[in-house]
Amino acid sequence: MPSSEFSSRVRIREIRLADENAIIDLLTKGFPNPRRYWEVGLTRLRTRFLPPATPRYGYVLEADDRPVGAILVISSLRRRGDREVLFCNLSSWYVEPSFRSYAPMLHKRAVANKSATYTNISPSPHTHLTVETLGFKRYSNGQIASFLALAHNRRQGRARIVGVNGFDECGLKEPERRLLLAQAGYGCIVFCCVVHDKIHPFVFVPRLIEGFIPSAQLAYCRDLCDLVEVAGTVGRFLLRLGRPVVLIDANGPIRGLPGKYFPGKSAKYYTGTEAPILGDIAETEATILGF
Repeated sequence: MPSSEFSSRVRIREIRLADENAIIDLLTKGFPNPRRYWEVGLTRLRTRFLPPATPRYGYVLEADDRPVGAILVISSLRRRGDREVLFCNLSSWYVEPSFRSYAPMLHKRAVANKSATYTNISPSPHTHLTVETLGFKRYSNGQIASFLALAHNRRQGRARIVGVNGFDECGLKEPERRLLLAQAGYGCIVFCCVVHDKIHPFVFVPRLIEGFIPSAQLAYCRDLCDLVEVAGTVGRFLLRLGRPVVLIDANGPIRGLPGKYFPGKSAKYYTGTEAPILGDIAETEATILGF
């Protein structure tokens, strides 16, 4: 894609492989995450499957050939019925203070593909108004902290957990199987819960609440109803892995999921014609960037 020239010294272009170290330096300066976080994340972006005509990493703002701003764009094709939909997760938007007047131009370049749906899944609370001013709509209003092991399965029958090594026997369709295996490669907790002949695939991201309480954040399910159907089995499996608390994006309390709903916690936004599915943040910064 051609560069966008605004003056003889400032331009916006796609981030290239040769920019990795400079972008890591910039993001380490702009965010509290350690350098290793960005090294892991950009390595994963470099090697993952990339949908056609999308940037590998995102975009960089340069001044006199020096990176002064960046925004990561993580693109993936997702099935919605018989259609493939392009989702692009905007992440890690940072511009050095003296160049902040160019930040809207960097964002405009990042969302230029009108056929895509863009998400922002980790805006700081003080930026919510700015995100909404940019045309984003909130699709997740809060988060449930659930003690899922205390739940009862709604679906009758013996439920069993199948790990990634048993996926060949589950009957998963190939696109979903590839998606799940990719998340496992990032270090996520990935498994299926099988009841009779019905398969419920799940992805969870290991987290620490307040820096010390082990938890797991739901990163993929086909529908939140799937989690409710087998909540007890899933919760007890995660408990055995040392993850007693499960974090679930939601727009209110969900019957069958014991715990507390926190309105406004971890609000998530999108812009585009296809609203994201609650409970699905796979192939975004949540699973791909180092954690």
